[in-house]
This record gives sequence, C-alpha cells and structure tokens, in this order.
Amino acid sequence: QQTPSSSPWMLSLLFPLWLVYVSNQWSRFSLPYLVDFAPGADSFHAMNVNLNFDQSQYGMLASVAFTALFAIFSLVAGVASDRYDRKLLTIGSAFTWSLATLGTSLSHSYDEVLGWRILMGFACAFTTPTAYTLLQQYVPSHKSGLASSLYGSGVALGGGLAGLTVLLDTSYGWSDALR
Repeated sequence: QQTPSSSPWMLSLLFPLWLVYVSNQWSRFSLPYLVDFAPGADSFHAMNVNLNFDQSQYGMLASVAFTALFAIFSLVAGVASDRYDRKLLTIGSAFTWSLATLGTSLSHSYDEVLGWRILMGFACAFTTPTAYTLLQQYVPSHKSGLASSLYGSGVALGGGLAGLTVLLDTSYGWSDALR
C-alpha cells in the first residue's frame, strides 16, 4: 500500500475531506437558523410557520430525527468504513446529505422535513469514520496529529458558517437558503 509523501496528502486527501466535513457541519446545523417561534414570524423566513409545525415537532427534528439516529448510524458507518471503499462511502454520503438538504428546501410539510432529516442523519454519520480511517491509512504517522486536528477544525468552521444561513434566509427565504 502506497503512502503519499508529506505535502501531497495535504492537498489530495486532507483538504477534500476537510471541505466535505465543513459542508457536513453547515448542512446539519442550518436548521436552527431557519425557524422562528416568535409571534409575527412570517412563512417566507421561518420554515416552521410555512410548514405549520410547533416547538415540540421542531425538537423532534433537532433531536431524535437527526442527533439520536446520527449516533446510531455512526456505529453502522464505522463498521462499513472498515469493510467497504471509504472514498466511495464519503462521496456517497456527501451526495446523500446534499440531496437531503435540497429535499428539505423543497418540502411542503413537516413530515417531508422529518424524512429528509432522518436521511441527513444517516448520511452525515459516515463522514467522520471514513475520514479518520483514510487519514490513518495515507498520512505519515508523524503527521497524524496535525492531520486529525486540521480535519477536526471543520466542525467549528462548518458550525460557524451555518450561522450565515441567517443572512441567506433574510435575503432569499428559508427554502432558498438551503439550496
């Protein structure tokens, strides 16, 4: 098994994985910026008003539909990343959560959003196990700490960028903010 030399792994492996992770985090953390339970919230800017769901239903979207299932799916993803082509799993998961994000933007009901959030939780769960095993395989051992920390910074950046969803929502509405 060939191991890339020190700098090519940074551009050919780490940077693409990092971009995938940033996108993953932005996609999963956008939802809270697209709901507004304040009196007077309008349907153009607030998904919950447009799709007529309440705070307890939102809680289901944010917790069980995504987070709890994400935790379970992560275990499945870890096993899959040991058995199958991790590059294909990464590409497949990025495609699938992008589809789920688009599907959410086109939703006309709470149940549709719920289904897309479940799919997103499943797809996003594959990002970390596949990335860390790819990094372990291809990054020289004396650079593994650097590679892991650089990759891990995608959580903070993606989560921070999700805050920009507010600006997109303000300008284009909740649905177009996800497209």
